[in-house]
Amino acid sequence: MSAITRLRPLRALNIRQASPVLRFRRHYATDIEDLKKQSDSTETDNSVSATGVIDKKNNEVLLYYSFATSRNFIKSYLSRLTLFAPRYSDDEVKKKVDQLSSPLPQGSRLTEVVALARDSGAFVKYQFPQDETAREFIDQVRNNVTKNEKESENVVSRAIDYLTDRAPKVYSVKGVPWIEDLKRFPSPKLAIKFEGDPLTEEELYVLFRRYGLIDDIKADPSESIVLFHNIRSATCAKHCITGMSLNNGKTTIHIQFRSIKRKNYVVDFISNHTKIAIPIILALVAALAVIVFDPIREWFIEYKITHSKHSLDHFKQNKLFQLLYIPYKTLANLVSSSYDYIDTQIHEVVGSKDDDTSDSQSMDEIKRESNMFWKERYEKSKQLKLWILENLNSFIIVKGPQGSGKEEFVLEHTLASDDRLSDKVLVIECDKLSKARSENSLIGSTASQLGYFPVFTWTNSISQFVDLAVQGLTGQKSGLSESKETQIKNMFSLATQSIRHICETDYLRYVKSVERKNKKLKDEDKIELLRQEDFLSQHPESKPIIVVNKFARRADVHSNDFIYPLIAEWASGLIQNNIAHVIFLTADVGSVQHLNEALPNQVFKDVSLSDASMASSKQYVCDVLNVKDNTTLNDCLEPLGGRMLDLQAFIRRVKSGEDPEKAVTEMITQAAELITTFFLSSQKIDNGDNNWNSAQVWLIMKLLSKKESITFNDLIKSPLFKSSKETMDTLSTLEKFDLISLKRDKGVLNKITTGRPLFKAAFENIIGDLRIWKLYETDYLTNLVTLEVAKIQKLESELTGIYKISNKLDGRIDYLSKKIEASNKKIVDYEKEIADIATYQGDSKSGSFLGIF
Repeated sequence: MSAITRLRPLRALNIRQASPVLRFRRHYATDIEDLKKQSDSTETDNSVSATGVIDKKNNEVLLYYSFATSRNFIKSYLSRLTLFAPRYSDDEVKKKVDQLSSPLPQGSRLTEVVALARDSGAFVKYQFPQDETAREFIDQVRNNVTKNEKESENVVSRAIDYLTDRAPKVYSVKGVPWIEDLKRFPSPKLAIKFEGDPLTEEELYVLFRRYGLIDDIKADPSESIVLFHNIRSATCAKHCITGMSLNNGKTTIHIQFRSIKRKNYVVDFISNHTKIAIPIILALVAALAVIVFDPIREWFIEYKITHSKHSLDHFKQNKLFQLLYIPYKTLANLVSSSYDYIDTQIHEVVGSKDDDTSDSQSMDEIKRESNMFWKERYEKSKQLKLWILENLNSFIIVKGPQGSGKEEFVLEHTLASDDRLSDKVLVIECDKLSKARSENSLIGSTASQLGYFPVFTWTNSISQFVDLAVQGLTGQKSGLSESKETQIKNMFSLATQSIRHICETDYLRYVKSVERKNKKLKDEDKIELLRQEDFLSQHPESKPIIVVNKFARRADVHSNDFIYPLIAEWASGLIQNNIAHVIFLTADVGSVQHLNEALPNQVFKDVSLSDASMASSKQYVCDVLNVKDNTTLNDCLEPLGGRMLDLQAFIRRVKSGEDPEKAVTEMITQAAELITTFFLSSQKIDNGDNNWNSAQVWLIMKLLSKKESITFNDLIKSPLFKSSKETMDTLSTLEKFDLISLKRDKGVLNKITTGRPLFKAAFENIIGDLRIWKLYETDYLTNLVTLEVAKIQKLESELTGIYKISNKLDGRIDYLSKKIEASNKKIVDYEKEIADIATYQGDSKSGSFLGIF
């Protein structure tokens, strides 16, 4: 079959621009014409913006100018705004059309321009001369556009226009364009509906190919599809062909844009293979988060450790920084001082005479307070520095009761006083971690202590829901939701990497320094380069110092008990890898157990801090308050002992204007109130760690109010402390809450003292209060009665069993009978004492009441 026979549209299509009469011959076109005539008869504005139709006479031709590739839908939306519309206004487009199309033939003129901002084009109507045909006029306009475009641009611009398809193009409008401003944005896909006989694929190709490259054609009687390679071609075809009448009016074409429904293979794979896709996606997301955020977090941890090197004060020495900072600071001071102008003037008039005096006093005061290093701790500070600089297994434990100034001793007087040791210090406050009530709070506190940033605590809640959803879809957990133990462990692992990087940075600096020196030396004089391990062993200042403050045996919240073993294991890893010095500050002797488990073969170096002597305490208070030692001050300091916490509280009270005697009295009263509320009341603590009863605490208070210390053997004589294990648990708990202090000799409990020297005076204050003494002494005796009653019941049960078996065990029966009689006698004595207490009204109590047995 020949090409002419095969392509029917070449004979039957008869593509031509139909006359107005032919175009509206069928009922559809006639209806539109009639509708337009009826609507125009009563309207004054019949322009294209009002009707969407361009009227054309016989000697007029309608062309479509395409200036560039049609923009996307976002720009199409913006084109409706006034801010973007002027670029495609009718006047602007008319000027551009004149420049491109001139010179027009004699007798022709441009009659109308309709700009299409959305499509980056315009309809232009010309009136051509009578002696020319429409085809000749259109060819001349196209030639003018091509010629003017080449002359107006250089070679580079023409090349860019060619590559980006931005060269102007002119097409003849063959149909009846519908100029609408609906929210239907350009698309390379055109939907063609036929009014009358449909067209075949070949006919559609011949009709549309002149406007651009076609990717696909689907012919269908109801709606055919033509897919262009680009949007500009589809836009030109739509505007030029829609409304075109073919086959002598038997077929009319109506064209609209259709959005392309692209198949997303990724989404399709995920929806069809959830068990495979979701774990892969979660793994990729987790890996991406690690790759992106872990280096940032590592840098922030390093910044927190090396704070002195990267602080603002360090950068202030930079000349460029000073050049920018000084004008800013001057302007800020000027603005801030302007707000306080009146106060400043008053201060200058009233207080100018006292400024120098007050400033000198404040400086002296600061100097005295900074020199609060007690003489007896000076040698211990030297020893601590020596251990760090020796760099041999620098795993150090600083022990001492609460308020003894351990943190101040280590951070201010040992590390801060030495420039070699103060550059790289990380302080971890364990109590802030152990008191966290929720998982997010714990993660946030840990991040704050380590400098771990950014941290996204909200992802924990989301990950739980995602884990639940994945489990519902796939039948197994995704593993995205991690336990808080794992998350905290990962944070400390990243801190280890940061610490190692700090050591490596110092080592690389050393390597570069040695290499520079070796370049200037002869071969026999060159310095041998040390390995990193040897370098760190010889330069202890290159390793960061990790200070773990308030390390304890158990956490305040039971769910956080894993914190202390985790920190101990983390610190042991730092020591074993020789990348840090670790100092533990603890008031809980039992916490050493975690360290023994983490480093079982390590001999720890420990420093024990006790309360200062009375002479040092008096000297310290006198120096800070700038007063002379006197009898009144000595009497006031006697109850406080040498506990730094209480001495500082006393100083603050006196500085505020309170009388020293009154200040001490108030401190004793407050301590007494704390003891009665916390230790003698029956309410439970949140973590359930109060395994004592008020009778036990009352007995310890009575004993310690009369003696400086008591022995363990003295304590277990009381029926309240019979079981050694339970007694040790109770005493350890009371020591944890600082009521008492346990002194050990070779690891064995030897003496029991008050947790704070102030508590001895508080004990005396409580016992000296008749009302409180009656209440808790009665409770103490009642507990003894209860124990004796329980003992008698147990003995009676044994006697009853013996009588049921045999009456021949006279020795055992006599023994049990004497025990019952002794317990009964004790009960009688206790009840007599309870009765006497109820009626007692004296100012001082008899020795029998203060007695124990």
